[in-house]
Amino acid sequence: MKRLRRTQLLGLGVMALMLGMVAAPAAQAAPAGAAAPSAVECSGSWDGKTYWAKSPSGANGGGYARTYWNASTKRNCAKFWSSPYDGLASNIKLYLHDESGDYIADPPPEHPENYHYYAGPLYTWFDATGHCIHLSGSLVRGGVTYRLSTGDIRCG
Repeated sequence: MKRLRRTQLLGLGVMALMLGMVAAPAAQAAPAGAAAPSAVECSGSWDGKTYWAKSPSGANGGGYARTYWNASTKRNCAKFWSSPYDGLASNIKLYLHDESGDYIADPPPEHPENYHYYAGPLYTWFDATGHCIHLSGSLVRGGVTYRLSTGDIRCG
């Protein structure tokens, strides 16, 4: 799998670090059963689809992702939540890939964190009009690793 170009990765890493300093501590400190903080939500419209992470046996569970389209910025956004939102999941990771295989990750590889509530939001770094994206990721819940893989989505 390709990685983002080094200059993009460094720039995104700095941006993610700055965002993480503001958003991640609040997200990790949320009480059990709390709703996701609105300050770190994706902007744009949700298409109504939920992409579930799968257990090794193929069952839905552990967590889910949603994508959003912002027509003003022409960017997609993705977020991956633990389900239920209780902080009992660990090592939540989300990757947003473009058609060429380049990707952005939360947490970024150079600054790994152990998220317990969600990963993201991640935004496309290009005008995504007419381009597919796909998501991948994972989380551990109750000792089971759940994997997320959407295939091509948001292709229009």
